[in-house]
Amino acid sequence: MPAARSTRSTRTTAVKRKALAETPMSRQPPPEVALAAQKAAAVATLKSAFPVTKHSVAAANGKGAKVAKPVSSFVATKTVLHRSTAPPQIVGRESEQAAICQFLQTTVEKGRGGSMYISGNPGTGKTACLQTLIKQSVASFPSVLVNCVPLTRPEQAYAAVLDALNAEYDGADGALAGLERLVFKGEGAFLVILDEVDSLLGSKQEVLYRLFELAAHPDSRLALVGIANALDLTDRFLPRLQARNCEPILLNFNPYQVNDIVAILQSRLDSVATTEEPVIQKAALELCARKVAATSGDLRKALDVCRQALEAAEAECKKKARLVDKENGPAAAPVPKVSIMHIAKVLTSLNGSPIAQKLNALNFQQKLVLCAFVSLSGNAGGSGPAEAAASSKKSAVGGIAVSKLFAEYGVICDRLGMLAPVTRTEFLDLVTMMETQGVVIVETLRAGRRGGCRIASNSGAADDRTLRLAVDEADVRRVLMSTPALGPIL
Repeated sequence: MPAARSTRSTRTTAVKRKALAETPMSRQPPPEVALAAQKAAAVATLKSAFPVTKHSVAAANGKGAKVAKPVSSFVATKTVLHRSTAPPQIVGRESEQAAICQFLQTTVEKGRGGSMYISGNPGTGKTACLQTLIKQSVASFPSVLVNCVPLTRPEQAYAAVLDALNAEYDGADGALAGLERLVFKGEGAFLVILDEVDSLLGSKQEVLYRLFELAAHPDSRLALVGIANALDLTDRFLPRLQARNCEPILLNFNPYQVNDIVAILQSRLDSVATTEEPVIQKAALELCARKVAATSGDLRKALDVCRQALEAAEAECKKKARLVDKENGPAAAPVPKVSIMHIAKVLTSLNGSPIAQKLNALNFQQKLVLCAFVSLSGNAGGSGPAEAAASSKKSAVGGIAVSKLFAEYGVICDRLGMLAPVTRTEFLDLVTMMETQGVVIVETLRAGRRGGCRIASNSGAADDRTLRLAVDEADVRRVLMSTPALGPIL
């Protein structure tokens, strides 16, 4: 047995020695292999840092060089001409900027409360100017922007402000108490911007009164800024603010003039300009600015016109380039330029007829009156052209009583749920204003001596008066259908 064990151990030792002899003493590769790996790693690093394409190699050798297709220069230009793009800088509005800076310095930057109401037509730079100045403020403070249009009830404004500030509160019923704790017991001042604040108008305006009172309290930390279109909102709907010593600072943004629109558009174009030659001709910019300033002074409309003209010029150049490629082969693509012709075509398509311009210029309350008229005329149901024309002639002859029109107006306001209806006196003011603008005709039918017929008269009580359209009802329906809030009703 000992001899057998000795023989086995001898064989095992021999096998191990043979395996060791066949295995290299170190796992490191030979020197020449390691040097080759280091060279390959260095080459890969250089390639990743300085990529070389086939086209660049061919261009370096001078053989078969191909120029890569450049990215369209219109991409950056169209981006800066979009409504949602923040302006590179605020052009003009020096007095408005000074008033806003003064308000921020005396309220939120010093840890105090206060209020300001900013009014102005749409597209006059109210929100953009305010947000830009907040970013440029030397002090750091919380600021939130709350859009009041989606709120179905004014009381929801308390919860919307707390949600924007990420503050805690005990349900919808405890939102006001939570906001009061934040205003009087918070750590520092904060800024709340209520955009479209006129959407919070209700029957007694309790919410707006309470918000302005919170901002005006001596121990308040709330700096409140309300933004809306109406110039007289505080005087008309919140007359008791002055008696309660809560009246906000009033600031109005006038519509942009021609020079203002040209300067703003040129500033945006210069921020992305790559060549000395402008993409949009100066004469084209001036034409756009003059047309927009003459109608509304809305900068957003000027941006839309320039962007659509830019897209039309780009499509035109692409079409010409395809024709040239078919005839003469590949060639350098022409550089698109926006001319007066492009701007004029876009303006014609946007503005339409003078009647459409007149109807589009009406405010939302006046459009609600027209919506009530169309609803009562039996035309709001997708009727055909023949029925629409017949109903239009019928309404032009007989008209609709103002009292019925006011009742239907209230029904439509309740159905929308966006804002409270105006009073009867304010409704009559709206109708009178529309008559002055040449949109409707208000008359009274009284007994006459001409064969026992009733004769139209411009005098009489409001309940006796009737209203008929001074324009084609088809144009009225077309404009109302293009209004986002009124389209579904019709």
